[in-house]
Amino acid sequence: MEKPRILTELKSQTRPQHDSVEGNPFGKAMMDGTMSIEQYKEFLQKFYGFHLPLEQALSAFEWSRLGIAFDERRKITLLEQDLRALGMTDVEIALLPSAEDLPPMNSLEAAVGVMYVMEGSTLGGQIQARQVQKMFGFTAENGAAYFSSYGANVGVMWKGFCEAIVSAANDNEANESVIISSAKETFAALERWLMHEVGVVEV
Repeated sequence: MEKPRILTELKSQTRPQHDSVEGNPFGKAMMDGTMSIEQYKEFLQKFYGFHLPLEQALSAFEWSRLGIAFDERRKITLLEQDLRALGMTDVEIALLPSAEDLPPMNSLEAAVGVMYVMEGSTLGGQIQARQVQKMFGFTAENGAAYFSSYGANVGVMWKGFCEAIVSAANDNEANESVIISSAKETFAALERWLMHEVGVVEV
């Protein structure tokens, strides 16, 4: 069965941004095994600062229209769990900076594009979780909950979200364009946030 056009186009058109994000200093250090505990902690803090405002914005949409239970896909509690495992207090976590340079979300289709980036990271998270365990001995129960996310259900959760993407696109070129554009903007915003204060680019 041929894959729906929106899924093929999304993957193809966002590939450069996806590869660029994966190639950031944090990602490189994780994959080549040179990441320190402090770098890992900062990496999680970065994800916390990006996910928090995005999840707050995304929660306003009627995901049930697309068959999505949004609360099941939140990652903030997982990040909080990991940061506590790394020695942070709830007060310290609450004081972490949040990204303000976020992709616009003025429609459900745009929100789907944002979620494509966030949900897609759960696939790569399986590899990263193995790296974290190899480097630090952390597991989903102790320091690597975020990268482990859905555990054995990651494939099922991804398939369900892909079905939601197809439903949102509805084989309509205008809808598809919004979804793809939003995904690109999300990748770009994530990269800017990860690079900020790492000395690579000025934001």
